Amino acid sequence: MNSNGALLFDGASRRQALIWLASEYPEHSLFPLLQGTAYAALADIGPILLDADPDSPLHSAWSHGQPGLQHSVWLRTCQQPDELASSLRRRLRVRSPDGREFWLRLADARPLLSAWQTGQRWPTGFWHGVSEVWLGSANGPLQAWQNETPEQDCTTRTSTLNAQIKLDWPLLTALAQSYAAPEPSHP
Repeated sequence: MNSNGALLFDGASRRQALIWLASEYPEHSLFPLLQGTAYAALADIGPILLDADPDSPLHSAWSHGQPGLQHSVWLRTCQQPDELASSLRRRLRVRSPDGREFWLRLADARPLLSAWQTGQRWPTGFWHGVSEVWLGSANGPLQAWQNETPEQDCTTRTSTLNAQIKLDWPLLTALAQSYAAPEPSHP
C-alpha cells in the first residue's frame, strides 16, 4: 500500500489563498473542498487540500513552520487527493447531540490542537482514508491522532454538504476553545 500525504490549508488564513498556494507551490495539486458545492463562491477561503507527500517541498515547508502554513494540518493517507477531498468534504458539517449543525475548521490546527490537548477522541470512521493526523504547533509538528482503521467510513457518499456525523459535547467544546474570546483583564 502506497503511503501518501496531504496538507489541509485554511484558506481564510491568507488573502487570495488559492493564488498564493499555486504560485508558492506550483508542483502541488490544489483541491478546494467547497468547489463544486452550493458554497463554491467560498472555495478560495474554504479548506484547501494539497497533495503533500512526506518528501515533498510543501511538507518540508510545513514541518519547518513556514509562515502561512504553520496552522495547517498534515494527513498521512493512502487515498488519492481527489478521493480524500471527497471524504473530507463530507466531514465539514457535523451535528451536535441536540441536532444543531456546525461547520468544522478541519484545516486549522488550532482547534484540533485544543481537542488533542484535552484528550478528545473522534467517532470511529471520522478520519476515513487518513491513518495519521499531524498538527502544526509551537514546538513543530506533532502527531495528534493515529487511525488504526482508515478504511472505515461513518458517512455515506453524497455530493451535498449535509451533516452526517454527530460529535459529542466534549469534542465540540474542545474544538471551540481556541476561538473563545479572551477574558478581559481587571486591575
